[in-house]
Amino acid sequence: MHEPAEILKSVEGIAREAGDILMDYYGEVHHIDYKGIGDIVTEADKAAEKLITERLESRFPDDALLGEEFGMSAVESDNCWVTDPLDGTANYAARCPIFAVAIGLLHNGAPVLGVVFDPNTDRMFSAAKGDGATLNGVPICVNAREKLDPIGLFGFGSPILEMLHPFIQQCGKGRSLGSAALHICSVATGYFDGSLDLYTKLWDIAAAAAILQEAGGRMTHPSGSPLFPLSPDSSAYQGYNVPFLATNRKIHGECLRLLEENREK
Repeated sequence: MHEPAEILKSVEGIAREAGDILMDYYGEVHHIDYKGIGDIVTEADKAAEKLITERLESRFPDDALLGEEFGMSAVESDNCWVTDPLDGTANYAARCPIFAVAIGLLHNGAPVLGVVFDPNTDRMFSAAKGDGATLNGVPICVNAREKLDPIGLFGFGSPILEMLHPFIQQCGKGRSLGSAALHICSVATGYFDGSLDLYTKLWDIAAAAAILQEAGGRMTHPSGSPLFPLSPDSSAYQGYNVPFLATNRKIHGECLRLLEENREK
């Protein structure tokens, strides 16, 4: 197993290179493919993931690699890099400057390292297991709110807003940035009290999960069951949805109780 702290700077460099590619294409995207309803990919996604893949395979040839666009590598390993070259593609294609590069490392199915880079604001969120989480090198932590508050911010995936999930009405001021990674990082920095999404993929959340963990937060399935570690045969590796509830930890129990009450109704 690599020592996560030793490789963190290298991964931050890769994320920054990928971010440069995104900004080179930004506003100049000419081709958009539709993978499904509301799910698109641009040439920028593919170019950024190609760079990330080449860099990671060169530096960590014995590790497995899962990318949003290119899928899972043939390498079998306890280590698996999980990458999203462009989290927030719809924003990007619409020239809305809210998107990020996400690179995470799972060891035996558990997040041990994460980097989320926002090239628009030059914000580098990063964390290695046991070493805390940082934003541009400055330590970050979740906020200390002990209960849901009408003025607290809570992130939601857009499908939850569209379905008018009753939980929204009990969580203060809802926000939907269009990037699950940035939602979770907003919890890690204390901006948001929490975030809920039912339709994310592993590559959307793996990197940010490591950052939230090191910032003192908590992430589970919305039912309260653990998300990690993933079993080797988990459907998450095949691109199935990974619903999550991420909070500052202190309000997690209250959120789970409200979600359970909504299910019962």
